Amino acid sequence: MTWERWRQENLAGWDDRVDVHLGPGGYGINALLGDRGRISDTVRLDRPVLGDIAGQDVVHLQCHLGTDTLSLARLGARSVAGLDFSAKAIEHCRSLFERDGRQGRFVVADVHAAVSALGAQYDIVYASVGAINWVPSIGRWMQVAAGLLRPGGRLYLRDVHPMAMVIDPDTDAELHLRYPYAETIEPVTLNSESSYAGQGKLNHTTTHEWSHGLGEIVQGAIDAGLTVTNLREHFFADWRALPCMVEVEPGKFVLPDRPERLPWLFTLTATK
Repeated sequence: MTWERWRQENLAGWDDRVDVHLGPGGYGINALLGDRGRISDTVRLDRPVLGDIAGQDVVHLQCHLGTDTLSLARLGARSVAGLDFSAKAIEHCRSLFERDGRQGRFVVADVHAAVSALGAQYDIVYASVGAINWVPSIGRWMQVAAGLLRPGGRLYLRDVHPMAMVIDPDTDAELHLRYPYAETIEPVTLNSESSYAGQGKLNHTTTHEWSHGLGEIVQGAIDAGLTVTNLREHFFADWRALPCMVEVEPGKFVLPDRPERLPWLFTLTATK
């Protein structure tokens, strides 16, 4: 198979997920719109490291439905832009901002083409959980992020830790290793009729993902000309990644026994 085929199947799967994530048990769009002081759970967890973004121009890569993008706008960003390869998702982003009475710029493009598609530079490049596993090369992704930043601008990336990516979800608390830790040319191909949010059934069930080792992520940022300023590992997930996991506070799930055994997320910040 080729990148074009992998991309086509991933896009079909993400177009499916738009409707599922807008339905029951999904992204809670009505609750978000009903409370103008509300921010998404993802951005709430990002805030301690993301810090103050008031008065800054922010671009959100792989923005999906725009709930996190809207949350960034609500935190006082001067401007926000979002980019996603799903035209269906971008259509919803534009509708979401219109219903909230806010300005935002949304562009349909692959993340690899973000620099030319957006044609602008920003103070902050933002991406959060579920972004980099859809690209085969973290080095190339970091080059894109660097190209979107103004001098002095900063990258904020929080995503699934590569150690968590290797775990076989069918083994639950036994934590057997199943998938690659480092980058591979061929992706891991997965098949599922359901998504992590929402209750609907997917029509396109096949997706392709890549892992990137922590060293590859950091070196990718360095090779892109960025200065890494912060790297944190988090021993919680913001979803129930394994059935055995327990919710210790809203939106934070940990292993019930010795949670320090496995980091589930990491946060990296870097400046240009």
